[in-house]
Parts: sequence; structure tokens; C-alpha cells
Amino acid sequence: MPVPRWFAAIALLAACVGCSREPAAPVAATPALPTPADAVTVAVTSPKKQSLAWTIDQPGSVQAFEVTPVVAKLSGYVSKVHVDLGDVVKGPAGDKPGTLLAEVSIPELVQEAEQKAALVNQAKAEAELARQGAEVAGEQIKAAEAMVQEAVAARGRVLADMERWESELKRMEGLSGVIDSQTLSETRKQYKTATAARGEVEAKIASAEAAGREAKAKKGRADADVKAADARVKVADAEAGRVKALLGYTQIRAPFDGVVTARHVHTGHFLPLTSGKPEPLFVLARLDTVRVFAEIPESVSAAAGVGAKVTVRIPALGNREVSATVTRTSGVLSNDSRTLRVEIDVPNADGSIKPGLFAHVRIAAGSENAFVLPAAAVLFADETAYCFAVTDGKAVKLRVQTGRTSGGNVEVFGTRKADAATGPWAPIGGSEQVVVGNLGALADGQAVAVK
Repeated sequence: MPVPRWFAAIALLAACVGCSREPAAPVAATPALPTPADAVTVAVTSPKKQSLAWTIDQPGSVQAFEVTPVVAKLSGYVSKVHVDLGDVVKGPAGDKPGTLLAEVSIPELVQEAEQKAALVNQAKAEAELARQGAEVAGEQIKAAEAMVQEAVAARGRVLADMERWESELKRMEGLSGVIDSQTLSETRKQYKTATAARGEVEAKIASAEAAGREAKAKKGRADADVKAADARVKVADAEAGRVKALLGYTQIRAPFDGVVTARHVHTGHFLPLTSGKPEPLFVLARLDTVRVFAEIPESVSAAAGVGAKVTVRIPALGNREVSATVTRTSGVLSNDSRTLRVEIDVPNADGSIKPGLFAHVRIAAGSENAFVLPAAAVLFADETAYCFAVTDGKAVKLRVQTGRTSGGNVEVFGTRKADAATGPWAPIGGSEQVVVGNLGALADGQAVAVK
């Protein structure tokens, strides 16, 4: 059957079209997502850990290690002034007293000291007399005891005599018809005499014992007198010592090695005793060591603890630098200035560092294993630090807590949403992708492409 003419024409046209078409491109297995036309290409980095070192530089002032106003304790007239403004003085050393600054004349106190010394001598004499009385009482006791012993011995003899004459009397009475009456009468008389002698010796014993008791009582009283006299000596000594101590205040001496920085007294000045604050006669300053004071801001006060290394620079002395350490701190921040006061003790053997000089205090500080970002990754605006993190192809603006800046890096602690004025801070983990450079051209939520 013949092919229709219109069908052949259509087949020919299709063949022509097929001959003019280019070969089809192979189809990709995983086609790439299209990048938005307005995406900004950015460079990113991640927070890195490193050690940071920095210094705290603050102005300071030099002050004397000690400043003491020297006042008079007693009222009197200044008899002598031994030092003047700028004189170097020495404090007490061992048994050697400090430098004599001035003398105060108080004649009535001198007389009182002499009187107290005389009372001490009187009390000592009375104590010696009391001791002698006690010794006499002791001897009286011994004498009474000897009398008792003597009387007791005599009683033995008398008793023996009485027994003999009693026996003789009984024998004579048994022979009354044989012996004459005169012999019997004599024997009876001897017995009565022996009996009377016994009574006499018993009386002597009682008297001697009474004398012994009296002597012991006198000895007890004498011992009490000795104790009372010794106590009076101690009281007199204490009183004399008190006046002597007061007399020592008439010599006004230096309490430590230093320099006279002020003199407010002259010979003949009367020093009255007042109930208020006494006026200083001199002002002394200790300069062998000086204190350097500085106020450390709250933000870095933790690095300015006791023992922190310090360099003190003094411009007036040709920028002389002295290495030292923080000696002490106030321990609390000032409510007014929010600063921590630190003190640095600086040796000053030659006295060249004068109190009142201006000083610069530089304290070495640092942090171990701190997270840092390049300074170009942190944007500061309105006293707030920001950064941009790349998340799901978008720039997310974040507030960032910052610390020290060192070597082109900024210490960072945590982040939170830029529009969150309060709330917790997310700690830095180290895996965050943070945009570096040209941060002012980015907006929160803007599409970005990482280089």
C-alpha cells in the first residue's frame, strides 16, 4: 500500500530537525544547591586556646613607710630642742635609746621623784626593823622553850625529893615510939618543903609555857609586820617607778630611724595638757623603705594580689625602674571608685626616693588556656562587643564577653543573642565558626558563603 504523501513530509521534517540538535549533556547524580544571588563571601575562624600576658599600668604615689607626729605626754616648758627640720634621727637599738629630740622641764616632777625615792628608803628601813623584831621574837621563843625545859627538869628533882621525904616520913611515923618527936617533926617539915617545891616548880613550868605562847604570838605578829613592811616597800618602789617613768617623758626621743619632716616647737614653749588632740612637736618619717600606692581598676583587680610582680617607674628620677612585688592590698574595692588599693614596699637605703613623688606602677598579669579571637573578628559598638557566627549559611550576630587584648587577639568568654540584653552566656566551645573582617558590612541573618 503506498505511503501517504503528507506522512512522508512529516517524517522528512522530523529527520531534519533531529539532524540539527546538539547531543544532550549527562545528568548529574547529586545536583548542588544554588547559592543565593545576594550571598556575601566571608572568611571564618574558630576560637583558639593560648596563654595571654599583659600588664596593668596605673599611676601611683610615693609615701613614707611610717609617719609619726611626736607629741608631749606631760605639761611643762621646753628647755632644749636638739633637732631641726631635715635632721636624720635614730630609733632605739638594744639598750641604746633613740635620738633625743627635745627636753621638757618639770621641776615639781623632779621633786616628786626624789620624795618617792626617800619613801622607798623609809619603807626598806621599816622592813628591816620588822625583820629584826621577828628575829627577837624568835629568840624569845627559844628562851621560853629553854625555861620550860629547865622547869621540867627541876620538877623531876623535886618529885624525887618529895617521894624520898614522903617515904622517910612514913618510916619515922612507924617508929614513933622509938625515935624522938623532934626527928619526926623535922622529917615532916622536910616533906612539906618538898611538896611546896613541887608546887613552885609546876608554877614555873606553867609560867614558862605561857611565856613561850606569848613569844610565839609575838613572833607571828612580827612575821606579819615583816610582810606588811615588804608590801609597803613594793608599793613605794612601784610609786617611785611610776614617777620615774613620767620623768622619762621629759626627754622626747625618736621612735624609729627617720627624718624630721616638721618642727613646731622652740625653746621656752609651754606645753599644756589638753583634753583634745595634742599638737605635735615634730613629725618624723621613716624613709629607709617607702610605700608606693596605686589604685587598680575592678576589671583587673584579681591580677593585683599580694606577691604579684611589679615594676615601679619614677619619672622624676630619670625614669628609674625598681622591680618589686605587691606587698599588701586593701582586700576590698572602694565603693566610690571601684578600685583596689595596693601597696608596694620599695627599699630606699640611700633616701633618694622622696615621699610625694609621682610613680608609674606596672603589674605583670596573664591568663592560661584562654579562648581568643582575632581582633578583626570582634566589632565594638555602643560599649558592647559583637561577633558574627556562621550558622546554616547565615551570619548570626552575637554579643560576646571579652577580656584582655594581646598581640592582635581578643580574649573571649561567652556569647548570647545580640538582641538579648539579659540572660545566661553560652560558654565558648572552640568549634564555632566566626566571621573575620568587614564586620560592618554584615547584617544579622544575612546569607553568607564561606571562602
